[in-house]
Amino acid sequence: MTEEISKQRKTRIFISYSRKDKLFVRKLNDAIDAVGIDAWVDWEGIPLSSDWMKEITAAIEAGDAFVFVISPDSLRSKICMQELELGITSNKKIIPVVYREPEKKQKIHPKLASTNWVYLRARKDDFSATIPKLVESIQTDLGWVQQHTRILQRASEWVQKNRNKSYLLQGSDLEDGERWMTESTKSETRVVVPLQAEYISTSRKVATQRQRNLTSGIGFVLVLSMILGMFAIRQWYQAEVNADLAEANAGLARNSAATAIANGHIAATQQAIAERNAEVILEKDNETKAQRSAAQAAIYQERASELDTSTLLALESWTRAKTNDAENVLRHNIAAMPQPVARIKQGGRIGNLFPSVDGKYFVTASDDQTACLWSMEGDQIYCVKHQGAITDALLSPNSELLVTAGEDGFVSLWKANDGTPIKSFDFKSTVWDIDISADGKFLAAGRADEKISLIDLKTLREQLNFNLSAGEIYAVAFSPDGKYLAMGTQKGLVTVWRVLTELSYPAALHESDIFALEFSADGNWLVSVGADSTARVSRTAFGNTKYVLSHNDWVEDVAFGPDNSWFVTASDDNQARVWDTATGREKFRMSHADYVLRVDVSPNGQWIATTSFDKTARIWEATTGALMQEIALDAAGTAVSFSYDNARVIVGDRDGNVGVWDISSLNARNGYIEFPEIIHKAKFSYTGEWVIFNTDDKNIWLIPTDQLTTLHDGTQGTKILSFNNLTNQTKVSPNSKWIAITETYASRAVLYNIETKVLHTLPHPADISGIGFSADSKRFATTSEKGKSVFVWDVDSGELVKEIQFDKVAFTIAFNPQDATLAIGFADKIMIWDIDGGKEIATLLQIGDIKSLNFSKEGRWLATTSSAGGISMWNMSNGIPSVPTYNFLQDGSITSLDFNHTQQYLASGGSNGYAYIWDLSNGQEVARLPHNSSVKGVSFSPVSDQLLTVSKKTVNVWDLAQIEFTNRENISELACSKLTENFSPSTWIFFFHEEKYQLICPNLPQGQ
Repeated sequence: MTEEISKQRKTRIFISYSRKDKLFVRKLNDAIDAVGIDAWVDWEGIPLSSDWMKEITAAIEAGDAFVFVISPDSLRSKICMQELELGITSNKKIIPVVYREPEKKQKIHPKLASTNWVYLRARKDDFSATIPKLVESIQTDLGWVQQHTRILQRASEWVQKNRNKSYLLQGSDLEDGERWMTESTKSETRVVVPLQAEYISTSRKVATQRQRNLTSGIGFVLVLSMILGMFAIRQWYQAEVNADLAEANAGLARNSAATAIANGHIAATQQAIAERNAEVILEKDNETKAQRSAAQAAIYQERASELDTSTLLALESWTRAKTNDAENVLRHNIAAMPQPVARIKQGGRIGNLFPSVDGKYFVTASDDQTACLWSMEGDQIYCVKHQGAITDALLSPNSELLVTAGEDGFVSLWKANDGTPIKSFDFKSTVWDIDISADGKFLAAGRADEKISLIDLKTLREQLNFNLSAGEIYAVAFSPDGKYLAMGTQKGLVTVWRVLTELSYPAALHESDIFALEFSADGNWLVSVGADSTARVSRTAFGNTKYVLSHNDWVEDVAFGPDNSWFVTASDDNQARVWDTATGREKFRMSHADYVLRVDVSPNGQWIATTSFDKTARIWEATTGALMQEIALDAAGTAVSFSYDNARVIVGDRDGNVGVWDISSLNARNGYIEFPEIIHKAKFSYTGEWVIFNTDDKNIWLIPTDQLTTLHDGTQGTKILSFNNLTNQTKVSPNSKWIAITETYASRAVLYNIETKVLHTLPHPADISGIGFSADSKRFATTSEKGKSVFVWDVDSGELVKEIQFDKVAFTIAFNPQDATLAIGFADKIMIWDIDGGKEIATLLQIGDIKSLNFSKEGRWLATTSSAGGISMWNMSNGIPSVPTYNFLQDGSITSLDFNHTQQYLASGGSNGYAYIWDLSNGQEVARLPHNSSVKGVSFSPVSDQLLTVSKKTVNVWDLAQIEFTNRENISELACSKLTENFSPSTWIFFFHEEKYQLICPNLPQGQ
């Protein structure tokens, strides 16, 4: 019965705490609520006008457990002690949760002192990992505890109603209550309150009396039984009649035997037919299973930490049937997953990772009491040991020293090449954080005894130490020039000390623990983050807080970009945020499915790495926050770091797993340019010497091609034109002398000569929908929205030469670069028009309104898109085709098309946030490039492998030669190369039930 009760309602608890610990209790309450436990918390204090004792007593009695948050303040609180006594009186399960440890010699209630404590101390304990242990403690013996709560509440209500008999237990409730009281003898922790015992005893007495009162009615029951007996005799007679009917039916059944034999012959015939169709049935079954796996792959693709699962499911589908659904999932996942290099295992949580400057090695600090040096290929060089969890491990700037710190109170120095011990410093107190100055001269150590130690690494002596008297020192950081040392404490104080001087001053004051400190690369800025859910920005030289940046939960980590202009924070509100340093403005945020615990910025500033409790590490593009790659982890991520050459990322998790991943494929994006406003298009000149950009600052910008990978601020380019209205489309003439721009809402186009500065304004009856230059750059054609005309203009004079009228709306146009023909897009067709002859030459049929037309440079290919979706590729080299050579399917609407200079590849932009590359030699998609938003423009260089993609305020510069291409022929091999193992047998059964286990990737081991 107690098990049934535990399933009928949620677990309820009462939380007693000091108001000074409110931030922590809110976090605790949210975590408990997330697992389905209701907590009663007095957030604002019960009003003085309320019956305080009555409301608190009712809340405690209604709870299945009493959680007491231990801190020096709660132990001093009279109200907390009164609440504790009420919990003890009601015989509630008392669970002490330690947030801040009691002060030395502080008095502790005997009940708290004698009960096992659950530790949730800031910085010292893993909050997310401990919550399940707390839940387990709350729910131990839950059925009996919930019955205890139920009976106590009903007993209290009985007393409040002056012991009214109608409130007593009856029937099965009474039996359950007596059984519950008997079960209390099976454990010392099960104690029945006297009121409960009285309530159950009285209930039994009243029930017994009620039974006696019923005895007088027995005579009446006997008479009733006789009447019922007579009725039963009548029923027996009817049963005899029914038996005769049954015998008759049996005869009919025997007569049906012959019919059954005939049916058997029919069944045999049907069996033969079924056998003949067996092959077809198996094929259909295979297709169904392929569709099932592809659908599951698409579902798991969207789940955190399940890209590997999604990929294996898609591969299983692909081996059965080469469907578009499976291919689409595989291509997405291949683009999103880095290449695994090594997997390493230590015996405890990885608290810190530190790469060597030469990019060949890295150090791990683990709770298993060891720090290890590894090669980037995953080979263990050596490990060194402490007598407690290692809190930090660093390599000196010259890579000659390994320095480790631990909970055992030691800071130890080792030879970095072989791990030979050099010297250890015993501080008799946990060392939480260490840092080495950039010149390698000093080592700073932050200690739990509230002291900071400065060690001279040349003399190997402690230069000095001093007490901040502001709580344990959780974080220390040298400024890049080594002149300043910042220290963050348990009580929220951030102090900046000018090293080896008497000058020190407060930089920020948080309301709770400091978790991390970070200086900007130029040393001018200092950011501190902590448990008060804020990041606080200070000027190093002056101290004091310039900005307070609020988050929705604890801020765990912070990292600066290398150019000082921005930094990124990691928070337990599942977000990583990028902030502008000078203004404190949030630029964008990046989301996980759970707490974001650590963050790092690549040395070149192009990438951000985050790791989270959602068991993923993610690589983000630093200028827009576009998710580039995702790594599935075995446990919550606890450490992440880039290698110094930007080619690899190292990730550690809570279970001691460390992975090394090759992210060098990201180097295909080798530049970016940002503008302050939205960018619409970027277009190369036909000579390949420069690029023009039209942006929502109403300007046209020109940037030389040789600056595309070095210039990041687009406004440092040349402003060649300004408008009063926003602009939309742009084109460059084949002779690279003219540019064309359309103005939004102004119903006009502008022709501008780059060399002579001549400008022509071309008025239209409505906003312009299509523009194009002729191959000789002498003519310019336009269409307007809802217009049935094509306008042809003389480029040199800007005069309208010809208006070609049709009976349908002309949506867009494109000149054939090889002759005097014009492709015109209508509804459901493309018309090929001879301008000089003034007549239609041919029609290409395509469903939908034709939205874009693009010829390749030599006129071999015509790429078209329509409102129906997809890209049609028409081979124009052998006359007018009747059908397209290829039809490319692309998610979302298609925004832009362009051919590369060899005409082998087509790039397309999509509203779904991807740029696609298609191989025209075989009609396959070969790459998709992720962006944070719709890709509004794509442009290939006419002379090189550079590709520009436009998304929001950023232009990305890609090297086509470095992009990882995927063909159908190698898609399985490439997908398997992104994985580390196959499904485990249990996972296989979950997805495929009784089908025989198989290794989907033959070269990978069976999963565990």
